[in-house]
Amino acid sequence: MQAPLTALLLCNEAQSLKTIESTFAEYSVETHYCQDSLAAQVAARQQKFDLLMIDFDEPGTAELLDFHPTDLWGYPSIVVAISSNPATIKQALSKRIHFTLQKPFSPDLVARTLKAGYSLIVNAKRTAFRHSVHIPASGTFLEQDLRHPLENVTLQDISQTGLCLQAENNVPKDATIFVDFGLPEADASISVIGKVMWSDAKGRVGVQFRFIPPLEHKQLRDWLSECCPWDVELTPKAHAMDTAQNWLQ
Repeated sequence: MQAPLTALLLCNEAQSLKTIESTFAEYSVETHYCQDSLAAQVAARQQKFDLLMIDFDEPGTAELLDFHPTDLWGYPSIVVAISSNPATIKQALSKRIHFTLQKPFSPDLVARTLKAGYSLIVNAKRTAFRHSVHIPASGTFLEQDLRHPLENVTLQDISQTGLCLQAENNVPKDATIFVDFGLPEADASISVIGKVMWSDAKGRVGVQFRFIPPLEHKQLRDWLSECCPWDVELTPKAHAMDTAQNWLQ
């Protein structure tokens, strides 16, 4: 299925706004519209957006590009700059811009830009994608230079960068942890060295990967890609509905 997309849009020019909004609606992009740079900064502090599309003909847009969120949401995955001035577009490329659109632009050009950005967005989503599992595992953790066995370990979810496990131990935050497990239906054994990012009194432990042997890391990434529910190509809403109906028939 298609990954859900969210966009933060800053544009007040009527024709461009109409073209963007109709294209975003065609591809089921949930859009948060802002009239000025300050409102966009507030929105970016409150939510992580996949796409930021900003009109450089609006005042204060340069400040938005220089904005560095300090919370957990971070910056949008893809940034698209639009302008009627070629010199402004050229200047924007010196900042963290992925794509540019010069006014006036067609719905087809917006769609092609959106599709190109989608592949980058999905790659970022795949990296963070957490697959729920119930996998028995074994392992140990280091505390004050002493190695302690993990008891009755079960993995609850896993991503390309970390995992969550359940154990009967109380594992301290920041401890080094060693976890071994097998991938279901993949005939692959994975050995992980990680850092405990959080733990609770119920024995749940959040682990960030620090080292996985390269071949095993590739096996894990390939396995997670097969489990990931999102398509790598963006299709219009009508086409996606037709595909789903054909599949049901």
